Amino acid sequence: MPLIFVADFTRMPPDTIYIPGITGPPPPLQDTLFDSFELNQQLLREANQHRLDSLVEHHRKEENSPQGNDGIFILVLIIFVALFVIRQVRAVERGKKGRYKSTPARGLRREIPCDEWLVKYNPYYNSLPPTMKERFVQRTLQFMQEKEFRFHSMVEEEYIPVLISGAAVQMTFGLPNYHMDYFPVIHIIRKEYILNVDQETYYGHVSKSGIYISWSSFLEGYSDYADSVNVGLHEMAHAVSYDLFLGEQDGHDTAFKERLKGFTKEGTVAFRAMKGGVDHILDEYALTNFDEFWAVSIETFFENPEEFQRTLPDLYQSLCVLLNQNPLKPEKIVDPELAGLAY
Repeated sequence: MPLIFVADFTRMPPDTIYIPGITGPPPPLQDTLFDSFELNQQLLREANQHRLDSLVEHHRKEENSPQGNDGIFILVLIIFVALFVIRQVRAVERGKKGRYKSTPARGLRREIPCDEWLVKYNPYYNSLPPTMKERFVQRTLQFMQEKEFRFHSMVEEEYIPVLISGAAVQMTFGLPNYHMDYFPVIHIIRKEYILNVDQETYYGHVSKSGIYISWSSFLEGYSDYADSVNVGLHEMAHAVSYDLFLGEQDGHDTAFKERLKGFTKEGTVAFRAMKGGVDHILDEYALTNFDEFWAVSIETFFENPEEFQRTLPDLYQSLCVLLNQNPLKPEKIVDPELAGLAY
């Protein structure tokens, strides 16, 4: 019998956070987090169906009016014009942001010592050859330019956005699209925090209002780069799945979705076996649900690739194909053309 993964809304963190000793009483719960691949697709389908139903109902009312035919014609004309304008505006915005091509980040402070900070804190960056380091720095600067970093209960320091952006770039290094446009805001909290919905302690989470990361936990994740625990990579994995299903899409995103089916197929087999008690190298948190299985797999993929490949070769290979990178290769990227590199 196939497994069916259903999101449990009672366990999912909200869009608002409560930081003890800093904020006032918790605000009302406004939204709940949904991070399931299947659930995201379902929500999008329901939203589109709702818009269609509303349009049909509006047309029906117009048809019953004395000037029904004229009203329908005008309405259809307005819709087509509106869609054309929206597409043109989005095209201009994408061109400004350089989403579909690798371009230098204009207007950025080039004196920011990205290389120095990444060398100090990011082992993945250290393992790259010089040409790949240049690509990594360029993407990091571009990603930083497009995000707003909000600091909570801590002093803002210039190297923090660099390192957090570096985690996002690491996750997407083999992909043409790396901006995660769905998330304009990234929240950095000094240490672990409590969410209103369950009063549980969190080290990071992703919701519709942004990406939330505990800074102390982020540093711990990169300081011990062999324990397969990395909050930065974990939350960026969730962010990628959000952006993939809820953000704007192009042909590259469609191809990524197709490759995601390979990971889901292999992951379902591994997830079922692990839930059944089979020994594995993933953190036990991976068994919470399939979305956490995905994020924990990413942590292990980057921090313990040798053991991952040895014990779960099919799952490891599916991640190499999905992300178009192999952490065991010096240059990381598997297919330069797919990654948008021209040699």
